[in-house]
Amino acid sequence: MKHITAALVGALALASLAGCETSISTGTTGTAKAVNNAAAVPPQEALTKAVKTLDTTAYNVALKQGVMTGGGRVDPAAGKAVLTIGGDVDLGLGDGKTHLSVGYTILAPELYIKADFGDTINEHYGMDPAAWMHVDRSKITGSQIPLTAAGKMDVGIVELLSNTADVKRADKTHYTGTIDVTTVKGIMAPTSAAAKKEGAKTLPFTATVDAQNRLTVFTIDGASVDENLAMEVTFTEYGSIDPVTAPAGAIECPEPVYQLIG
Repeated sequence: MKHITAALVGALALASLAGCETSISTGTTGTAKAVNNAAAVPPQEALTKAVKTLDTTAYNVALKQGVMTGGGRVDPAAGKAVLTIGGDVDLGLGDGKTHLSVGYTILAPELYIKADFGDTINEHYGMDPAAWMHVDRSKITGSQIPLTAAGKMDVGIVELLSNTADVKRADKTHYTGTIDVTTVKGIMAPTSAAAKKEGAKTLPFTATVDAQNRLTVFTIDGASVDENLAMEVTFTEYGSIDPVTAPAGAIECPEPVYQLIG
């Protein structure tokens, strides 16, 4: 059943972690002077700095990748996050499309997962799609969870958006260039099949920042290569997200479920 995990990984590439149509509030605050100063910085340096802000500042995020949509909130300083994603996917089982959904609650080093793989798979693995499951990291050998081996939170968004090239500034708040997603690991990785497609190393992207050079929208235009490489990530509410707490009533992850998640 490892092909199910692979399909999930690609979906979270935004496990197709790895995409959500939401209204976007750019939160553009600051002065014209701040915008002008940002425009004086070389484009690659300015965009890299905007991406790195996601390592230090809390934010809400919305994800869209192919038919998958999701989102959540991330607090990197506290090592806490809630992320969910889902959509209708053909798992190649001969019964049409199945609705997949996965949720992560991270309070590093603790991890909780809630997953729905459709009635047949849920029943086979004894998985309750309504229940949050507390995960024992020592039982997961793969990279498809948003924690490092040392228990540090790693949702993968910074890694996904980092490998840019030929960055140009269209105007004071918009950038264009290409991005290589083939080296991305973890829950934001594209499917292995999509990553091997010709052109996956040089996908066009556009990025929008606010007056404080914080990302508001990052779009990867990869649909012509593979639908799973068409991604959009939006960011709102920097520094003012709702708290992340452990899910109430969580159960210990059933042993068979570990076959699906790692």
